[in-house]
Amino acid sequence: MPQKALITGITGQTGSFLAKQLVEHGYEVHGTTRSLGNLPWRLQHFGITDDIHLHKLNATNFSEITEIAAHKFDYIFHLAAESSVASSLKQPTKTVMANVVQTTAWLEAIKNVSPECRFFNAVSSEVLKASEGPLDENAPRSAKNPYAVTKLASMNMAQVFRESFDLYIVNGLLFNHESELRDDRFVTAKIIRNLCLLSKDPKLAPFELGNVLAERDFSHAEDFARGIVASLHHEIPQDYVFASGVLCSVKDFFDTAARQLGFEPQWVGEGLEMTCRDGATGRALVGINPEYYRPIDELGKAGNATRAHTCLNWTPTVSFEDMIGRMIAYQRSRIE
Repeated sequence: MPQKALITGITGQTGSFLAKQLVEHGYEVHGTTRSLGNLPWRLQHFGITDDIHLHKLNATNFSEITEIAAHKFDYIFHLAAESSVASSLKQPTKTVMANVVQTTAWLEAIKNVSPECRFFNAVSSEVLKASEGPLDENAPRSAKNPYAVTKLASMNMAQVFRESFDLYIVNGLLFNHESELRDDRFVTAKIIRNLCLLSKDPKLAPFELGNVLAERDFSHAEDFARGIVASLHHEIPQDYVFASGVLCSVKDFFDTAARQLGFEPQWVGEGLEMTCRDGATGRALVGINPEYYRPIDELGKAGNATRAHTCLNWTPTVSFEDMIGRMIAYQRSRIE
């Protein structure tokens, strides 16, 4: 009998990469979705739609969650969440329901009907306090936006269930992870898509970004999916940081993508007056709009994934440059 795995958030970026890996390794893969009406485009991209058992779920309906958990999965990978900081600032109550109430419902459901199930809870580096040096699992906590508040609460709840009820539960502290399947509302995909459009249409107007000096620790979602699977196969349940350990600014991301598309990015000005032009043609590529700034944006955070490397033999394999190259290739295929 194949092992059974459930992925909440299976139609998202990381969920789709995770589903692909599990299907390739012979798992019986299930996933939750808000609607069964439209085929998930990311699963279609990988050609695995027919290999997935989808369950319609109202994520705040406890009885539905319990009914699905009763399928006795060997593994549940809980990725479903409101994952945008910007959206959480606009809809904090919705974010609490999606990220705290839903996670608690899944934890209670496995305790009641499937205590042998191994459970992965996706957390974010947003819950860690910025400081000098890479951050590991023991770094101080800090929550500066509603998304971070809810992710920290879900992490604490998962630890309570692990310790109080002897359940196999892992929190994954995920630093920024991107891919060709990233939603266009995220800044990395926005950069790639707009630069691809600019390279295709010489008459197109420049686009706008927020704080391009903000720094993040970027990895590819495919690498994180591999680590997530490994985390539930270790002999003991514990929390893991998944990260590259390298800080890059949004400007670094933009410049790398621009060069791969044949531009020569040259920045002038400071703060809100910063602009970037193509050095070869003088063409304006991007400007700054304060509306895209976060109300509070901490210093850059790099992650220390030593525990994942030591316990899971995990290291990132997709470089920063190759990740951007894959994103460019996919966006070009969409617009051409």
